Amino acid sequence: MSSDFQTKVYVFLERLWLVAAILGIGCVVYFLIIKDNDSALFFFGFFILSGLLYILRKRQRVKYQKHANDKNRQYEPGKK
Repeated sequence: MSSDFQTKVYVFLERLWLVAAILGIGCVVYFLIIKDNDSALFFFGFFILSGLLYILRKRQRVKYQKHANDKNRQYEPGKK
């Protein structure tokens, strides 16, 4: 699997979780407006979970990009 393709997959999954978090917070607001607190609580949990997974995927992508950039650099004698 190429480095470029893998980066695109990480970005796609990161954005997918971001959209899920935005959708979750939108549902929380909607259910609070119609005074359905049980559903609002469920979607608040969904928002928290998808927000955490977004942060996890973002960190994973940043670490992978840093690793890929370090790997692509050529070895220079005398430098660590």
